[in-house]
Amino acid sequence: MSKNDDQFGYESLQDRESIVKYLAALNEGFAAGQLLFGSRQKQLALAPQGLIKFDVEGKRKDGQVKLKMKFSWKEESRPLTDSEDGSFVIKGATNG
Repeated sequence: MSKNDDQFGYESLQDRESIVKYLAALNEGFAAGQLLFGSRQKQLALAPQGLIKFDVEGKRKDGQVKLKMKFSWKEESRPLTDSEDGSFVIKGATNG
């Protein structure tokens, strides 16, 4: 495969409910061990495995808010060692 065959990109404006559906699909994909990204022009399947590096960054500046999430892993298998303490948590706010 050429490098272009191993890349997928997509950008659009979505409402909050649509984002919730995409995040749920990511959750299901990670749980199942396979993520599939697709559009009319392109598809890319990824199989998360082993230790997965997780980066998250949020910032607010001049009324503009950005949230970035990044996941990365190696495709070859490797032993599970030197894991982080796992104390990072994401929780949604509840009303009330």
